[in-house]
Amino acid sequence: MKRLKDVWLHLSIKIKLLLYFFIVIAIISLFNLYLNNNNYKIVDQFNDTTTNYYSINSLLVMTSDSKVLVTRYLRERDLEDKNAYAQKKIDLMAKIVELEEALTSTDAYFNIIAIRNASEAMYDNWDKAIEEREENITTYFNAFYEGERIEIYVISYIEDLLYLSLGEGDALYNKLVGEAVVMRRISIILIAISALFTMFIGLFFVNSFINPIKSLASNSMRIASGDLNVEPMAIVSKDEVGTLADSFNTMSRNIRQYVDDLKEKVIIEKRLHEEELEVIRMEQLLKESQFEALQSQINPHFLFNTLNTISRTAMFEDAKDTTKLIQALSNLFRYKLKNQSSVIHLQEELWITEEYIYLQKYRFKERLTYEIIADQSAKSVNVPIFMLQPIIENTIIHGIEPKVEGGKIRIKIKSHLIDEKEWITLRITDTGIGMTPRRLKEVLSFTEMKHHSIGISNVYHRFMIMYQNKGSFRMMSKKGAGTCVEFKFERNDLDGKI
Repeated sequence: MKRLKDVWLHLSIKIKLLLYFFIVIAIISLFNLYLNNNNYKIVDQFNDTTTNYYSINSLLVMTSDSKVLVTRYLRERDLEDKNAYAQKKIDLMAKIVELEEALTSTDAYFNIIAIRNASEAMYDNWDKAIEEREENITTYFNAFYEGERIEIYVISYIEDLLYLSLGEGDALYNKLVGEAVVMRRISIILIAISALFTMFIGLFFVNSFINPIKSLASNSMRIASGDLNVEPMAIVSKDEVGTLADSFNTMSRNIRQYVDDLKEKVIIEKRLHEEELEVIRMEQLLKESQFEALQSQINPHFLFNTLNTISRTAMFEDAKDTTKLIQALSNLFRYKLKNQSSVIHLQEELWITEEYIYLQKYRFKERLTYEIIADQSAKSVNVPIFMLQPIIENTIIHGIEPKVEGGKIRIKIKSHLIDEKEWITLRITDTGIGMTPRRLKEVLSFTEMKHHSIGISNVYHRFMIMYQNKGSFRMMSKKGAGTCVEFKFERNDLDGKI
């Protein structure tokens, strides 16, 4: 059954339609054959009955003809009459045998036996009369009259057989009439069944062809109207309709995928545009911060050269402290002038930070102390340029300077593995005056920045642009206890600009 179903599903529409018409024609043909066969049976039965009537009647005729022929021969002694009589005798006996085979009822059988016996006795007497007449025996007429007397019985038996056949024919007619009524009813039922079956097959074929096409048209209109969330058409057949449905499913899936790709592309392009704008903004912030960090509108090269001249003069005058201060300040200018890239090794950032702290320490003396603890492997990691100096500057100005006794700055850099990847933790703590929660919230929202400093906002944005989702920033502070700024990021040794 399953194999037949598979074969059916793989048939083409042309073959299916041919099968449909073949089935319909076969049903009509079988129905006509059945009706014609029954009609032929009825006609054959009527023909057999009519033939039997004719055969029985021919017995009467042949019996009468035999009497006429034997009578005329006995009177005229014509040899033709004798030969005709002999032939009639043969024909009558043959007809009796024929009727014996044709009639099957018991009464008819006994009647035929009686006719045959009586006919044989009749012909025996007439044959005896002919022999005696040919031998000129004068008593030949006794045998003739005896045969004539038996003829009366033969005719009586034949008439009885005829009446019996007529009765059986009438019964057969009534039976055939009843059968005809039944056949008419059966024909009506068969016609109705054939019509219903044909309609069922027709509906089955129509549904198997039309319903998928209607679904295909409906889904096509939905896609044309912009609704791409069309469920795939479940067509199990492998004919032309199934091929069309599979092609439509593939087309709708490809269109939906294409639209999704376009949407994703738009989102990516929008994100890239936003990131480009963010990079441009950060570059602008960096440029502004660089000028603010220099705190001067004088040409950097001119200022750097002037500082070198002052440093050489102080050195010749043996002013060691002045020379060291000027060299530290010169290093700050040189640091930026030599590093055009916005990314630098952490080791260099620590060096320039120490130079900056040296300048501030000369100012604050013992009120400012610092400590740097760094893992050696972490010093080669890339960080944004001027990442530490702005934080240290804010720490000194806003945390330590307002405190009478001063404070300590501690820079701790630690390298550790997370999921087999190297992560860096950079923590800057101070023992300054700290901040209230409200003030800390304002700082973290970057709503307030000093005009003459790079500021935490600038550092934060450049740091997040460089490390994105692989970096984190945190600031903690407590009034009277100090502040801690913490950076965490995955090691990134690639050079570039941010």
